[in-house]
Amino acid sequence: MFDWDALKYLLAVSRAGSTLAAATMLRVNQTTVARQIDRLEQDLGLVLFERRMDGYRLTEQGHTLVALAQEVERPALALEAAARALQRTGTGALRVTTTELLATDVIAPLISDLAEMQPGLRVELVADDKRLDIAGGEVDVAIRVGSVPASPGVVRKRIGESLWAIYCQKSYAERFGVPTNVEQLRGHRIPGGSGALATLPALERLVQAAPEADIALRCNSVPNLIAAIRSGIAVGPLPHFAAEGDAGLVRCPLPALESRHDIWLLYRESQRDVPHARAFRAALIGRFRLLRHRLAGPAAMQPV
Repeated sequence: MFDWDALKYLLAVSRAGSTLAAATMLRVNQTTVARQIDRLEQDLGLVLFERRMDGYRLTEQGHTLVALAQEVERPALALEAAARALQRTGTGALRVTTTELLATDVIAPLISDLAEMQPGLRVELVADDKRLDIAGGEVDVAIRVGSVPASPGVVRKRIGESLWAIYCQKSYAERFGVPTNVEQLRGHRIPGGSGALATLPALERLVQAAPEADIALRCNSVPNLIAAIRSGIAVGPLPHFAAEGDAGLVRCPLPALESRHDIWLLYRESQRDVPHARAFRAALIGRFRLLRHRLAGPAAMQPV
């Protein structure tokens, strides 16, 4: 079996007429070119060139092989040109996962904006609180909130912070009052978690702080939790990003139950220098920088 890379030496010598001229074309030394031609002839069992004082001349067998090598060269050059085009345009596909809330309010609008600037970029957005395997290839990029353990082959970058505080709907506050300390929570209705939200830190902390409180309902996703609090059925934790700007919500002065969580960008090390992936990450980091105050929110509220 011959080395496919030797075909470029075959073509270079056939076009230049000598190993010295071919070496100049290929930017290698003359000995390398001569050795590659000798090895190719040995591997194929053919004599491709006549060695003359004035240079190399193709034999009849050489002419036949050069014609075939040119057929191999054309798609190879096309592939190289396509790769350069990808580098210029940022064309490619990415599978991105994040939470439902961030997918709806941050990532989807970003993808829409990028469609004009990077028309060749295609993004498959997976909105799921389940943590898909990046190293295993389930997704290319993940935006996650909370603790993220180190994983071989996965790059981690902190891109923001998310504040969770306790809220209730105005109608709930009118009926049951606004809890101003943890002790008062025992007389209130709170949400519980199930499914993906069974271990949500903000909900776990609330339930532990008010074990005697009535569990009004259990939520299995952050959108469910937001809908429950907005409906006035319970008092519970919400990300500031979702509650900010909603005039119907009241933030309860319970600093002991407020928490901040890092937002992480994760991607495979192998995609660090892939042009379209790099362009998407740069745009993503810029978007989170613009939203940092909405995500991180103000300082903790003090009890009244």
